[in-house]
Amino acid sequence: MIDDLYALLAKIGFKEPLHSPMTHMPIGLVVGALIFFLVAVIFKRKNLIVTARHASILAFIFAFPTIMLGIIDWIHFYHATLFVPIIIKMALAFVALVVLGAGIILGSEIRLHAVSLTVLYGTAFVAMIGLGYFGSGIVYGRGLQIKAPNSSAVIQGRPALGGSPPGALSDTAKPGGNRNQQAPDTAGAR
Repeated sequence: MIDDLYALLAKIGFKEPLHSPMTHMPIGLVVGALIFFLVAVIFKRKNLIVTARHASILAFIFAFPTIMLGIIDWIHFYHATLFVPIIIKMALAFVALVVLGAGIILGSEIRLHAVSLTVLYGTAFVAMIGLGYFGSGIVYGRGLQIKAPNSSAVIQGRPALGGSPPGALSDTAKPGGNRNQQAPDTAGAR
């Protein structure tokens, strides 16, 4: 069923991961919540605490479809193979959800919980940075190469634009090699 969705989207020219465009919503809202909260604390503007809470509620809401699309992309492009960046992203997504939920509960009162809410919003912000870092590493490579379990194939992070989709399986991939460069022919060089 998931492959049918991607095949349908490919027919209209969309061959990208579905998760990537959705990530901007929770990330931007977490950044906004942190900024609104810091301005509220620094300038003693209690009305901005409500704005920060609203932004964190929206970030919490948008985190669920973002995570769902990430799981769908992971199943489609990586065949649900567990590897370190995916495990880290799962842990960071869990941390972000817990922290955002706690921030929503603590932020329900209009008063300055300067230390506790600053830590929560800051932790959510750091979790979003980590999610973006590891997610971009998976999609765009940065030398990321993971051996698929029970297989001689190597899962490679590749750019979504042009070439193979992210996570395409390649039997010829070499660790540490340049993804865009073919190995030189050394058969006649002896």
